[in-house]
Amino acid sequence: MVFPVSPVTPVVKCFCFLYPRISIMRRYLLLIALLLGCSRAESPREPAQEPVVQAPSTQVAPDAAGTNKVLNPAGFTDERVRKAYEAAKQYAHVLESIYCYCRCKENIGHRALVECFETDHASNCDVCMNEAMIAARMTKDGKTPKEIQKAIDAYYAG
Repeated sequence: MVFPVSPVTPVVKCFCFLYPRISIMRRYLLLIALLLGCSRAESPREPAQEPVVQAPSTQVAPDAAGTNKVLNPAGFTDERVRKAYEAAKQYAHVLESIYCYCRCKENIGHRALVECFETDHASNCDVCMNEAMIAARMTKDGKTPKEIQKAIDAYYAG
């Protein structure tokens, strides 16, 4: 049996002579499978670890706490927006430590939920308004900012 000369590595040529009845395509597939199998055996697999999902830190900068810069709620005509801004104004000290799940920290550099209400950003964002209302209600119920953040994390995790 004569095989055509090709620029194939000696391993492939040698492999072809061992199994002359197998078609060329099958030989290549078998060779690839063997090579992949060998390379996997050299490096044992490590067990996969599930990533831990945590809300990013909302550590308040020293100059951030102190002044309430939340916009005046009376400047908004929509009742829902006005109530959210009222809650943010009243509980700004709590919102300073709450991470906002609209991802404004990553996208526009906000330090915490309260900063969404220092501009008109929150007036166009359901996530910001929802979190502010949750934080206000839970603060009235005597919950701490850590407990509020945990509840918000659970709400947006699922």
